[in-house]
Amino acid sequence: MNNKIFNNLLKVILLAFICLTTLPSFSASAQQVILVDGSENGSSIEGSVKYLLDEQSSLTAEQAWQKEDFFKESAEGNSWLGNIAGSVWNRFIIKNNGDAAIVIHIEYPYHQPSTVVLYQRTLGSEENFHSTKDTLFESTSDRSIAFPRVALPLELKPLESIEVLLETFSDVATPRFVEFRVWSTKAIVKASNIEHVIFAIVVSFIIISALLSFALFKFLQEKFFLWYSLFALSSLPVLGLTTGILNLYVPNLDYHPLGTISMIVMMAAGLQFMRVYSNAAYHSIIADKIMHLTLMLVLIALPVAIIGFHELAMQIQQLAIFTFPVAIIAAIYCGSLGEKKITTMVLAKSLFFIILLSTNLQAWGWVSPSYGLVFLPTMGMLAQLICLLWAMYGKATTHYKHGSTEDLDTVSNAYEKAYALQEQVKQQNQMLKAAKEQAEFEARTDMLTHLPNRRAFMNLAKMAIAQANRQEKPLAFIAFDIDNFKLINDQYGHPAGDQTLKEVGDLTRSIIRASDFCGRIGGEEFMIGCHNNSLGDAYNLAERIRKAIEECVIKFDGLEFSTTVSLGLAQVEEGDTLESVIKKADEAMYLSKTEGKNRVSHYAA
Repeated sequence: MNNKIFNNLLKVILLAFICLTTLPSFSASAQQVILVDGSENGSSIEGSVKYLLDEQSSLTAEQAWQKEDFFKESAEGNSWLGNIAGSVWNRFIIKNNGDAAIVIHIEYPYHQPSTVVLYQRTLGSEENFHSTKDTLFESTSDRSIAFPRVALPLELKPLESIEVLLETFSDVATPRFVEFRVWSTKAIVKASNIEHVIFAIVVSFIIISALLSFALFKFLQEKFFLWYSLFALSSLPVLGLTTGILNLYVPNLDYHPLGTISMIVMMAAGLQFMRVYSNAAYHSIIADKIMHLTLMLVLIALPVAIIGFHELAMQIQQLAIFTFPVAIIAAIYCGSLGEKKITTMVLAKSLFFIILLSTNLQAWGWVSPSYGLVFLPTMGMLAQLICLLWAMYGKATTHYKHGSTEDLDTVSNAYEKAYALQEQVKQQNQMLKAAKEQAEFEARTDMLTHLPNRRAFMNLAKMAIAQANRQEKPLAFIAFDIDNFKLINDQYGHPAGDQTLKEVGDLTRSIIRASDFCGRIGGEEFMIGCHNNSLGDAYNLAERIRKAIEECVIKFDGLEFSTTVSLGLAQVEEGDTLESVIKKADEAMYLSKTEGKNRVSHYAA
């Protein structure tokens, strides 16, 4: 009996356990739980982080928390979501696993510049979420500690569990990640202090090296020292904004104008430094022109940024970094032609290109971000400046041994002037050639009708007669004259007469074949040469021309009128000369005139 009761009790317990485990659960265990104890040292929360995309940024915290089924899990080891506008929500539970109250900081190191809002409430409560908002541009006076990236504090009581939503949003499509980091207050203060010390060392080095370089320029008159000073000083706001530290000292600083313009100036000064340092104008005009071209491509973004199109300027600037390999190759080419002390400078500018490329590839999402990349611009710039200083030290020592490169600049300027003079001579020759061709065209063309003039037509006719006699092929000429042309001039004016000549010329050109040739012989008289045309073929062509001109309505200055032509034909016979054929065609045309005009007549031998 006791065994039976025990077995029934065991069945009930097992059945209850199965029912409880199969019921849908929305308890804390169903959520991602992050255990903290106040000793966190910037550890990443990645892998299976839950996120929700809200492209319109329209959800409230309560609505986002209730959309549990719509949250996705990020791929393991890949926190990159792409270029996304709107909001990205993270949803999890943070539990204080210690016996003391703690303050942790949630940081998004890859969202600069981003706005982050932290929503929190006690686990299991029905109260509304409490929000904390932070952006990189806002004043830091209300922060208990100063750190350069977007980070939000979160207080937890002993053994307390808190429901947390993190919202990052942007008005434009920007690189977005679901990864974030958790710091203890002590650790983030320590990391912030280390960053400030490193940044202070780099800034001090940049300022001292820029002043030293300017002093060397005044003393040695080597221009690349001046370009280095501009390059170094323009890198200060770029580094300050890239690391975020500058925003701690200049609250509400807008990133785009200062950052983009400083970056453009820094890149342009770096390219000009390479050009002058490698003496490209002396060694190779081609290399010098290539460096000039890369410089112009970089400077295209400067007026775009100044007038206010900062997004477009930033895109142009990001693409312009690919001009640096071209300039580096040109500098290497100058080194192969004999320029000394070029290796260290090339190494420095190669480091600079790697810094720019890695930063932009990370921003585009093509390179997976890491915490070490946060320090890459600062440390890379420091390494590059050290290389540049060493390269300039070599140039300074060479100055005393071989003299100033200003002498080489004088020679290179002479080469440039000679090249420019050569280009001017080339352009003048092209202009003279074009002027000659234009003069020849005007000499053989009637400028009113754009038909060959009398001289050009006679030359064409002479060659056509010789060819017809040699090949024993027929050749016919059509002479025609505009009827009552003087009356048109008297009644409508000479401009109307000119318009009539243009219309007749254009109409004739459109009717004759490509192998035929037509010219204005003088006044209102025209003549056509017809290759391989018998007298009958020429007659048909003449009739088409006569009818077309008769039916044409000439419009000029609000007036409409028409005209007719009288035509005469002549066939080239054996023994004919140019003069005799022209005479026969004229006689046939005059016959049409005397017989009533607006008709076609042919010469009867």
